[in-house]
Amino acid sequence: MNRQMKKLDFYLGLSYSVTVFPEICTDGSMSYVARITELPGCESHGDTNLQARLHLEEAKKVFIVSMLEDGIDPPLPRA
Repeated sequence: MNRQMKKLDFYLGLSYSVTVFPEICTDGSMSYVARITELPGCESHGDTNLQARLHLEEAKKVFIVSMLEDGIDPPLPRA
């Protein structure tokens, strides 16, 4: 396994702070927004709380891969 993959696995295994909240869309429907506090801009949406969280896992991976490709170590979770 190369160094980049080891770093990715390390960061994906960390327990980041997740917040999920309901949001009313412009069409009046309800959706949920999930965000990782320590990774500003890393967020996802879903029709349910669970769906937003599941989508956030994929967004987290893409976000962290992008940072690592740019030579930036992502922030660690807050204690």
